[in-house]
Order: sequence, then C-alpha cells, then structure tokens
Amino acid sequence: MSSKKSKSNNEWICSGSDIQKIRNQWIETSNSNLPILIIGERGVGKSFWIQRSLEQRNITTNSIFHLDFQYPFLFTETLEKIKSSKQMVTLLIDRLTKAKPDEVIQLQQWWKSEKYEEKSKVYLYWEIHSDELDILNQKNVYSDFYDQLKSFRFELPNLKKRISELPQFVSQFLEEANTDLGKKITGIEEEFFVFFKNKTFKTNLSELKDMIFALVGFSSSKHLHWKQIPSHFFENQLSELEVRPGISLETYEKEIIKANLIYTKGNREKAAKLLGISERNLYRKLHEYHLEDLS
Repeated sequence: MSSKKSKSNNEWICSGSDIQKIRNQWIETSNSNLPILIIGERGVGKSFWIQRSLEQRNITTNSIFHLDFQYPFLFTETLEKIKSSKQMVTLLIDRLTKAKPDEVIQLQQWWKSEKYEEKSKVYLYWEIHSDELDILNQKNVYSDFYDQLKSFRFELPNLKKRISELPQFVSQFLEEANTDLGKKITGIEEEFFVFFKNKTFKTNLSELKDMIFALVGFSSSKHLHWKQIPSHFFENQLSELEVRPGISLETYEKEIIKANLIYTKGNREKAAKLLGISERNLYRKLHEYHLEDLS
C-alpha cells in the first residue's frame, strides 16, 4: 500500500450509478472517525481511494503507521507506539492474512479496547485483497478480527463492471502518459475500445494504464492507430465459452476462428496470437473452412 505525500491530481472517475453511491458513502464515512475497510481485486484503485480519504481528513504522513504484513517489520514496537501516542494516529493495514496469528490476536485485543473509547484517537484503514476473502470467511483468528470490522467495508467493482467508464479511464491515462513520456498524443482509434471491452484485465485499471503507457511510448505519431498495436498484446488467455451439446468440434473451431479474425480486422498474426496457434496453422484452417475472405 502506498501513500502519496502530495494531494492527488488524478480525476476521481465515478460516473456509473453504483460507483457514485459507493463514493458518496465513502466521503460521508471519511467525515467521521469510523474505521474503513476497502475490498477489491488487484488494480481496482484501493490505494487511490484511501489516499482520497486521507486528503479529506487532512492526515499528514508523519501520523501514519503502516502495518503491511507482506514485508517484515517490528510489529510489537509499532503497536506500542500507536497505543502510547497522545495525538491522532492513522493506521493502514495491508495483507493481514500474512500476519502471524499471535499478531492478529494482539491487534484484535487492542482494537476491542480502542473502539469503545469515547474519543478514539485512531483512523483505521484496512486494505483487503479479494484473494484474502476465503481466509477471512473461515473460522480463525483472521476472521474474528474481520467480523469486528466488516460492517464498515466498501467493495470496489472490477474493470469489467465499469465498462461505461472506460473512455474516461483511457482519456485520463492517455493524459498521464503524455505528461510522463513527453508525448502529444491527441486521439485513439475506436477499435481500441472494442479491444479493451473484450479483454480480460487481470490487474484491472493498473493493467489498462500500463497498456496505454506502452502504446503511447511505442507511437511516433499524434494519434494511436489500431494497426500499430503490438502483436504481444494479443497473447492468448483463457476465457469462458458457452458449450452446448450436439454441436460438432469443427463448427466451434470455425466460429472461433471467424470471431477472432473479425475482432482483429483480418490481421492473421494477431488472430493467431489470440487463438494460440501459429500463423501457418491458421492459414491452413482458413483454407479448410473457406474463411480466406476474412483475412
């Protein structure tokens, strides 16, 4: 988890109705001293949302304690500093499921006493990754602590559930890439949006941002053209496919090849990448299924 020292200049994109509700509730909670849990997949913007709350509460970096359990640190000493502080402190918890059970017990015991204080001196943030939920929903010391706080959780949707906001994210990342890379890209072809909508981004906004930065870095013109997209962006990936009985394997194969050729606008190299086969093999299949006109 990272905490920026200066205020974020990035736009807080929340144009979808569901994400707007989450943001409004987030802002209201940030106006109090209630604990905040934020849950989501990798790259959905959990740290960004925490940063927004820190800014709203005017929290300075010297009052922040990080308990990031994926890295070694002096847990007992840090907890004692928090307990003994006379000033408001901010606690950022990350990867709690990697903590030792006795550390979680100590944390839980401290929080039980702290939360009943008439004027709590702690702002607590807990960043939870989706892959931790299996552990947190079992019966163990981790779930005991989670049960105390889960009423204050916010769940951020992944990029697939925010497709309507895709143009805004692309525009923002394009602007950032231009600034950071010293480029002046003014536009992007519509074919990219079709590609982005259909692609599975394993790390969501982080991966989309990296891809935009790479495209800007590769481009020598002032417009991102579809034909310039690198072939490795089309690496084959597993996806769900509806399978119905009574349909031959050849029919499925033909339709899959046809769909990928249409998707890549007839580019055999890119279609072969998506299909996970060689261009030579694809050429043979095109002839076999009479699909030459699509390439």
